[in-house]
Amino acid sequence: MSGALVPYHQRQNKAVDRHLFIDLLVRLNRRLPIVDYTYVSFGGAFLEDFKLLHGAFGNRKLISLENDQIAWRRQQFNVPLSCISCLHQDSADFVAQYAIEGNAIVWLDYASAGETRRQFNEFQALLPKLRRYDIVKITFNANPNSLRDSRSADENGKRETAEVRNKKRFEVLDKRIGDFIPQEFNFESMTVDGYPRVLSKALEVAASEALKGQSNMLFQPLTSFTYNDLAHQMLTISGILLERSERVAFIRDCALRAFRLATLRWGDYKKIMLPALTARERLFIDQHLPRSRERTIQRKLKFWFDPDEDVSLEILKSYIEFYRQYPNFHRVLF
Repeated sequence: MSGALVPYHQRQNKAVDRHLFIDLLVRLNRRLPIVDYTYVSFGGAFLEDFKLLHGAFGNRKLISLENDQIAWRRQQFNVPLSCISCLHQDSADFVAQYAIEGNAIVWLDYASAGETRRQFNEFQALLPKLRRYDIVKITFNANPNSLRDSRSADENGKRETAEVRNKKRFEVLDKRIGDFIPQEFNFESMTVDGYPRVLSKALEVAASEALKGQSNMLFQPLTSFTYNDLAHQMLTISGILLERSERVAFIRDCALRAFRLATLRWGDYKKIMLPALTARERLFIDQHLPRSRERTIQRKLKFWFDPDEDVSLEILKSYIEFYRQYPNFHRVLF
């Protein structure tokens, strides 16, 4: 899969996203036997999410999908558990042949920016095949710059205005998934903060259409995050297949409204925007948590994490929200 060889286990935003998914599953475990679920994901060369899930719940039915020959061979060498099946298979083929018995957790961890239509189609093809209480996590490239070519000037050599640029972005997106985009959106939504909201609401339309034949079922969003990975903004949404009549009771029983990181409405999301910290910086900040807020901490640090003070404060605010999931990377001598 695209991105299969990227060392995501060493990138703090992606690492936090994985830990937040485990936090969500802990909540759902109040009602659902997560240990009995089959877990399917794009494990990449390092299979980090498989180790995390197995460590948290002890799942024994784990399937990694990989169509990149090099990454697949590295998987076979790196596989950390005997209960992981590393399949040399494309996600589209897996969805077409889907035949998992019992409940499943499926993470469609897409990375390619130019294949949004195919990704939506796979999601739609998968949903009707799932069971009640099956869980899907889907990740998209949500970088608006990926919706146009690299040129920043018009035919006359003049630099584009934001309006012209966003109109071009919307034209590209409309060609890809225009039939899923709600009418409330237009080119003005093609910003860094607006584009993830468009994708989320478009996925709501796609889910609704996919489940038309099962009018008693719905795909309920549970968490939604954006984060930067390399040069790209990603959007990741986790949800569950429920009967419409049980939605309120399920959310209550899993205490999801009390879960501060839950996003139960389509279009909403939370930002993961973490700094790369030295050990000394992290220890200093943590000593002031959870009581101090970002402005107090930044004043005591006496430096910013970005040339823009507001951006620096937003980065600190994100760290304060996710510091418990922030990974520790250490050099280990063998």
